[in-house]
Amino acid sequence: MSKNEVQIGQLVSSLQGRDSGMFYLVVQVDSESRVLVADGEGRKVEKPKRKNNKHLKFYDVVAKRIFTKAQNGKRVTNEDVRKELKSLVNQLPL
Repeated sequence: MSKNEVQIGQLVSSLQGRDSGMFYLVVQVDSESRVLVADGEGRKVEKPKRKNNKHLKFYDVVAKRIFTKAQNGKRVTNEDVRKELKSLVNQLPL
């Protein structure tokens, strides 16, 4: 999976800005070079952060529940994002 294949629900971490090192899930692809990210706590699904792809590290894992809900047109909740984000971050190799 490359930056050209960004998927909703994909795990990312910020490389730039005051949120550097924070983990997020992609909740929307804004354009070819920008995505909207949320963590369900500081950044809610209702008001996601718009980030430049250059300022993000993309991981090869996708939150299946978030991806499926988005594909089916169902509402993704902050609780969904928090649960999936915690699960994916805990699975990352140290």
